[in-house]
Amino acid sequence: MESFSAKTAILADGAFPVGAAPLDALQHADKIVCCDGAADKLIAAGMEPSWIVGDLDSVTAGTRARYGKRLVRVAEQATNDLSKAFRFCVKQGWRDIVILGATGLREDHTLSNLSLLVDFGREASVFMLTDTGWFTPVLQSTQFPSCLGQQVSIFSFDPQVKVYSEGLKYSLEGVLFTRWWQAALNEATGDTFKLVFEGGPLLVYQTFQ
Repeated sequence: MESFSAKTAILADGAFPVGAAPLDALQHADKIVCCDGAADKLIAAGMEPSWIVGDLDSVTAGTRARYGKRLVRVAEQATNDLSKAFRFCVKQGWRDIVILGATGLREDHTLSNLSLLVDFGREASVFMLTDTGWFTPVLQSTQFPSCLGQQVSIFSFDPQVKVYSEGLKYSLEGVLFTRWWQAALNEATGDTFKLVFEGGPLLVYQTFQ
């Protein structure tokens, strides 16, 4: 199993992690910042939130009473709870972050959270773990550790960005990706692969070994 760690874990209120890698990252984080109702899921799993951030409309009365001093209410409705939790972390100077529980349950929330990840990547060292793999926001040409046969998907948020690749089964040669599916389901051919581009950002997904 790959090892993933970050000093701060943000637990969103999607599907609670069940995979070994995200659970390990959650258990070994120095701090766990929960998005609203995710706190109750964390407590049910035998762990405690360091902070609970959001509009707090989904936090149970028992959790409010028990963790009142750890509640951070952000009333504005222009952003979702994941954004509020991330902003809270950055304000504290916590910029080594793993996001968990941000997929599953509702597809619209999943898409919103994935698109937010590329914005977060401009302000912090951040990645998102799921039960099947991980997403990394990429702002510049990068070489990635990998393994033979690892499944890799690449998503461009700017249709004008030309992406070139090394070490992928289906080579990218300056292709413009106007739809998210166009660079999905690729495959690593060795222990690294490289993406070369100007502009961006990109979002890269890699499956666990």
